[in-house]
Amino acid sequence: MKTPTLLLLAIYCAGIGFAFAGGSQATNGKHGPAGITVDEPLVSARSKLIKQGWKPTRMHTSDGYEYSGVERELAAHNFLELDTCSFDSSRCILFYSKKGDCLRVDTIGEQLKDMTVTRWTDECPDESSKQNSGDAS
Repeated sequence: MKTPTLLLLAIYCAGIGFAFAGGSQATNGKHGPAGITVDEPLVSARSKLIKQGWKPTRMHTSDGYEYSGVERELAAHNFLELDTCSFDSSRCILFYSKKGDCLRVDTIGEQLKDMTVTRWTDECPDESSKQNSGDAS
């Protein structure tokens, strides 16, 4: 009876690992684009990305989206690459572009000064969510 339980536990753990793996996300301290890392403050990661030629992808420029919560703070600090933040866990999604490539950066934190990078992927925003957008300067 012990063997099936251990086998099920191993399969479960492997499944969880696969579910959270993906794209260019860093694991075990690996560096991402422009040398960003998991748990790095968003402000620092953003600065590195911009210095390496990544441009913030302007979101919600003409779609009537109303910011709330931490989204308002980010918008007030001109983080116009913000797509959305969750209400329940203060996770946010931001987008950048460079020479036709797209980058999605996910963060966590309730205030800008506390926000850190949790992962990144080579992903473009949905066309429906970035109507009439361009690069922020």
